[in-house]
Amino acid sequence: MHTLHNADPRHLGPFRMLARLGETESGVRLLGRRVGAGPTVEVTLVRAALADDQRLRARLRRDVAASRAAAGRWVRPVEEAELDASAPWVAHPYVPAVPLAEVVRAAPRGLAEDDVRVLGAALAEALERVHAAGMVHGGISADAVLVAGDGPRLTGFHHARLPQQGADGGREAGGRENGRGGAAGEADAYDSDTGRFAGPAPFLSPEQARGRAPVPASDVFSLGAVLAYAASGRPPFGDDAPPQVLYRIAAEPPALGHLSDSLARILTSCLEKDPAGRPEAAALRAAFGGPDPAAPPPPPRLPSAVVARLARDAARALVLEEPGAAPGPAAEAPPGARAEPAAEDEAFPDGDVFTAPTRGEGRNRLNPVADPPPSRTAATSRRAVLTTAAAGAAGLLAGGAAVAGWVAGRGGLSALTDPGPSRRTATSPAPRPPSGTAPLARWRFDLTDATSVPPLVWRGRLAIITNSQEAVALDLRTGRPSWRRDDLGTDATPEPISRELALVTIDNRLVAFNARDGHQRWVESKYSGTGLTFHKMLSVDADGRHAYFTATGSGSSTGSGGSKPPTYVVAYDTRTRRERWRSRLPAAYGDDVGAFPTRRSLVGLGYPGDEVELISLRLSDGHQEWRRRFDGVSAGDKVGISAGRGLLYAARGATLRAVDIDSGEQRWSLDINGYATTKSPLGHPVIRQGPGGKGDVLYVSDGTKLVYAVDPDRGTELWRSALPDDTVWKATPTLSVTDSGRTVLAAVAAGVFALDARTGGVRWRFQESSGELLDEYQVYPARSSAVVAHGAAVFMLPVE
Repeated sequence: MHTLHNADPRHLGPFRMLARLGETESGVRLLGRRVGAGPTVEVTLVRAALADDQRLRARLRRDVAASRAAAGRWVRPVEEAELDASAPWVAHPYVPAVPLAEVVRAAPRGLAEDDVRVLGAALAEALERVHAAGMVHGGISADAVLVAGDGPRLTGFHHARLPQQGADGGREAGGRENGRGGAAGEADAYDSDTGRFAGPAPFLSPEQARGRAPVPASDVFSLGAVLAYAASGRPPFGDDAPPQVLYRIAAEPPALGHLSDSLARILTSCLEKDPAGRPEAAALRAAFGGPDPAAPPPPPRLPSAVVARLARDAARALVLEEPGAAPGPAAEAPPGARAEPAAEDEAFPDGDVFTAPTRGEGRNRLNPVADPPPSRTAATSRRAVLTTAAAGAAGLLAGGAAVAGWVAGRGGLSALTDPGPSRRTATSPAPRPPSGTAPLARWRFDLTDATSVPPLVWRGRLAIITNSQEAVALDLRTGRPSWRRDDLGTDATPEPISRELALVTIDNRLVAFNARDGHQRWVESKYSGTGLTFHKMLSVDADGRHAYFTATGSGSSTGSGGSKPPTYVVAYDTRTRRERWRSRLPAAYGDDVGAFPTRRSLVGLGYPGDEVELISLRLSDGHQEWRRRFDGVSAGDKVGISAGRGLLYAARGATLRAVDIDSGEQRWSLDINGYATTKSPLGHPVIRQGPGGKGDVLYVSDGTKLVYAVDPDRGTELWRSALPDDTVWKATPTLSVTDSGRTVLAAVAAGVFALDARTGGVRWRFQESSGELLDEYQVYPARSSAVVAHGAAVFMLPVE
C-alpha cells in the first residue's frame, strides 16, 4: 500500500481514492472509499495509454460480466464499474489478500493438509457457481487465487466465456468434451486477445495443452494442479520450460510428493487425463469435506509472514477509511495533517554538532535523520488473519498482539466491507495504526530528477527541494507545489538569510531568491573587484547575516601538491552585499574544506596530507585563533564535532573515539562492535538530544545494519539494534533524529526504519516501490514528520 502518485485520480465515480495498491501491465490498482458511508474498495484503473485498446476493454467487460454472474463468498463481487469511461475502471470490495503463489513461497514445503482441504472446498464451491452460470473459467492458476484471512478468492475471469460468447459450457452425454480438434477449439484454448495460453503452463489441462477449448472439467484439472502445488510447494508437472511441462501434462502422471493417501486420491482424480474421469465441482467440494454453502467456513492457517502482511494492510486501510484521514482532491489536507504553528526561526536550524564530510565527500550539512523499522513476527504459522463470523464481526491473530487487538477492535474485516456511518466526530484525531505498522505517507511528489541534498524547510510551511534540473517549493500539508523554477536548479541546499530570502550556489554564483515565490532577488558572481572567484558555500550565520564560502584568488601558492591558486575563506555580508573579511587558508588544505560557525568563531576542518586539522577563525575579522591536529585521526575517518562539549568524535573501522579539541587528548575510545562475529566500518556519528530531553546521545551505525547509541561524555554503549537486512547491499545506514529526540531514523536502500530512541526497538519500516533498487532513502525530520526522498520521489511521512 503506497501513497498516491501525482497523476493518480483523487476521485473515480462515487469513490474517493485513498492510496495506491500496485500496478499491473494494463492498469493501476487503487484503494478507494465511497463518499459518505460505504465499503472500502479496490479500484482497477486502465492506463490512459491503453484506454483505446478495444481488446482490453472487451476483456474487462468479460471479467465484469463473469464476476457478476458467478458472485459468491469465494468470488469477489463487482461493487461498481465504468467500462465506457475515457479510462475504464472496475471497483471490487477491498479485502486484504495475497496471491496463493506468495503464500506457498512463504511455506516452501507446502501448506498443511487441513489447510489445503479448506482452500480446496472453498475453490470448488466457487467453481460450482461458475459452472452453474454456464461458464468455463479457463485460467485457474496460483496467481488467479487470492488468499485472505477468511479464505481464498477466485479471480482472473477475463479468461471466462459466457454461453453467448461461444464458450462450450458443458459436456456431451458420454462426458466427453465438445469441439475436439476444431479450429474454434484451438483458438479458445488460448487467450484470444494476446495469442498466449489462458494461464501459466504448469496449471493448464491436457486439452488446453493440446490447443483445444477448455470445458468445466478443464477447470477441475487446473484446480487440482493448484492444490497439489499448495500441498507440496511444487507444481505436479514441474515448472521448467513450457514445452516440457505441456508434454508431461498431456502424457505423464503427476508428481504429488508426500501427501496422505486420502488427499492424493482426490487430487489424482482431478488430474485424470480424460475429462470424463474427473469429478464435478460439487462432488469435489464434498470430497474435501466442505460445509454446506450456507454454513460459515473454517479459516485456513497461513504462514506468519503472510499473516503479518495482511494484518498491516488491514490496519492501514482501517486508518485511511476514517473521515478526514484520506487525501481528497489535491487541494485538501493530507491524512492526519496538523496545522502546526510556524515558528519565526523555523528556517534557521540550530544544533551543537557538525557532521563533517569525509575527505572527498564535499560539504555535508547538519541533518537530522528519520524513523524505525518493522517489528519482527514469529516464525511459526498462525491461524486466520481476518475471519468473519455470521454476525459480521471479525477477529485478527497476527504476528503482533497490538496489531491483532487494534484491528479486531476497529471491527476487523466488516469495518472495511460494511462499515456503516462513522462514529468519529470531525474534530477527533485520526486513529493511527499500532506499533509495527508503518505510516502511510501524507503525500508523494515526483521530481524531474533525483535529489541528493537536504531540503530547506521554510518556516514550517514549505519544503524547498533542489536538484540539477529545478527547484520546487512543496506545501508541507498538501504536497502541492507553491512554485517551481528551472533557473534555480542546483545540487546544493538553499540557506535562509532573512525572513523572506534564501541563498543558494548555482554555477559558481551566489543567488538570493524569495522563498515564498522563487523569484531571484540578486546574483553575485564576483566581489566588487576583489579578484576572487567563488567556489563553494560553507555555512551561514544563525541569523542569516553572513554567508561563508571558499574562493580562489589570482596568483599561486606552493604546497605539498605543487603550485596552485591560493584559497580563502570569505565572510560575505548578505545585507550590504559586500565582503566583510577574507582569511587565507594553509596551502595544504586546497579547497577541500568544511566549516561551521559557533558563537564567536568559524571552525573549519581541513585535510592536510592524510591528517585532519581544525582551524578557528574569529567571526569579527577572520583572524586565525588556532590550528590543531589530532594524533590518530586521519582524513579517512568519519568525523563529528560537538562545539558545546569541545569534543571531536572520530569513527575509524569498528572503533569510535572522542578527542578533546583544546588539548588534543583522547577522552575515551570504544571498540563498538568488538565482540561481533563480523566487524564493519562505522558511519558518521550523530549527536542529538535524547528522549525526554534527558541529555544528549551519540548515534552511529555500521555496514551490517547495526545501530548503536552511546553516551557522548563517557563512551559507554547504551544499546544496539539490528535492522532487518533483506538486501545484499551493505551500505551503512544514514541516521537522523526527530526534534523530540524520541525517534531515531535509519535510511538505507531497503527503506526508512524507525527506532525507539530509549530502547533501540525497531518500530516499523517505510518502503515505497519507487526509484532504482540501489537508490538509498534520504530522510530529513521536520518537527513530528519527515521529508523522505527516494530517487526522484519525495514523500511527507508522519513520524510521531
